[in-house]
Amino acid sequence: MPASTAARLLEGTRVPALDRGLEADAAIARIAASGLRGRGGAGFALADKLRAVRANAAGREAYVVANAYDADPDSPLARTLLEGNAELVVRGIEIAMLITGATHAFLYLHPEAAGARSAAEGVLAGRDDIEITLGPGGFMGGEESALLNVLESKRAMARQRPPYPASQGYLMRPTLVSSAETLAWLPLVLEGAKAETKLVSVTGIVASPGVYEVPLGTTLGDVLERAGGVRSLSKAELKAIHVGGPTGGLLSEKRRSTRLDYEDLKAAGTHIGSGQVRAVGTDVCMVREAGRLFAYLAKESCAICVPCRVGTKRVQGILEGVSSSLGRDADLPWLTELGDHMEQFSLCGFGITAPSIIRTTLREFPDDYRAHISEGKCPTGTCTTLRARRYETMVQP
Repeated sequence: MPASTAARLLEGTRVPALDRGLEADAAIARIAASGLRGRGGAGFALADKLRAVRANAAGREAYVVANAYDADPDSPLARTLLEGNAELVVRGIEIAMLITGATHAFLYLHPEAAGARSAAEGVLAGRDDIEITLGPGGFMGGEESALLNVLESKRAMARQRPPYPASQGYLMRPTLVSSAETLAWLPLVLEGAKAETKLVSVTGIVASPGVYEVPLGTTLGDVLERAGGVRSLSKAELKAIHVGGPTGGLLSEKRRSTRLDYEDLKAAGTHIGSGQVRAVGTDVCMVREAGRLFAYLAKESCAICVPCRVGTKRVQGILEGVSSSLGRDADLPWLTELGDHMEQFSLCGFGITAPSIIRTTLREFPDDYRAHISEGKCPTGTCTTLRARRYETMVQP
């Protein structure tokens, strides 16, 4: 494959043969030169992970975990990839095992991903070094450290880090945990391809919702156009673009030119997260939408750390109070403070990234908050009363 070839994952890409004589250090150097970053949300350099696991595994047993869990139910990226090209994912796992020295790997799936499981079983028939394992369901089942607990027959709860999985992961052994999409790129970049695309799930008021493969750096507006553009049965126009799944930020439609890129999204106040890009219409109140998201997060939290367990509930209560026209001006700085606390002290990315919802809606849609607090009415006329009394359990500023 020529070095200039831009490969794609969802277009029947040829699966390179496995080179069992692969020289690990040279392979890591090539992966580092390719700039391949994790596609699971955080964007961590894969070469650094591989190097760390290999170094820690010297003389020790090591493991590889391909995270194909799809924690966000509206972003079935891994199952779409497996259903379309399970062999490419398996080849990536095999290469990761060769590089790290691991003798056993897990392909970690959501229990409802029947099609992905069937496709993987077909490729893995007759071998026992790569094991298909099902998570528990629920959002936290896909978190990096929580899934290690699941593999050890424990509850899906986040772990304190450090130590990181690269040194103490599954059974306290060096473990590479990487998304199925990231690992699928391994055999391609080792042949000289450029990992220039990202799988995204485009949802909301678009003509053709679904999973698409787009070049990294594509503007959010162009991502929506790939799905047929904004279409709404209620004739609503685009109001917001929700990027990153349940913990992602909501950006104004004026930010259509923001690029689907790790740095650009971070600068805008959100993240790639689950890879979902959702078009939200003008008939949606951003206060109620933020409250709805935090209600989901409060339910899905593993509850092991106080900042997340209490913070999600507290933010949900304040937002529901505001959308029920019980809010006060003092609620807004209090929301910001709670978000800061969650980001600084939560154990995992679930609580660390959730405050992007608060920050982006306060910044991008202040009129929605102002209408509820100052005028006592919903700007879209869609909010109903969720609370008859204010949710107050602490002294507020």
